[in-house]
Amino acid sequence: MFEYWDDAFSAPLRRVVDPPRPVLVDLNKAIGSDGAFRADAVSMRVRKAGLDTTGVVPGLLYAWAECCDGSWIGLVWFAIHSRAGEGRIETRQWVPGRALSPRDTRNRHS
Repeated sequence: MFEYWDDAFSAPLRRVVDPPRPVLVDLNKAIGSDGAFRADAVSMRVRKAGLDTTGVVPGLLYAWAECCDGSWIGLVWFAIHSRAGEGRIETRQWVPGRALSPRDTRNRHS
């Protein structure tokens, strides 16, 4: 993933996370939507089957990369579900660090 990025500085500008770490992805911050249409102007089919880019979903963090403004982006795998939950697309993409938080994977029932 970093084969074309020459990093000659002493402090690393990138970090591979191995094994990938469980995270929560805030879709509002990672993707969001334009919100360009009024709810009553969108068909019921679209409201039901369209992708829901709101809320928080589980994901796996594979790497970090620092941006020129000092912020970080994470390479994350996650799924975006349709509003009715009957379909989904899976993606692996770079998202702002502010959209990610650690996910507790400990068994809470033990």
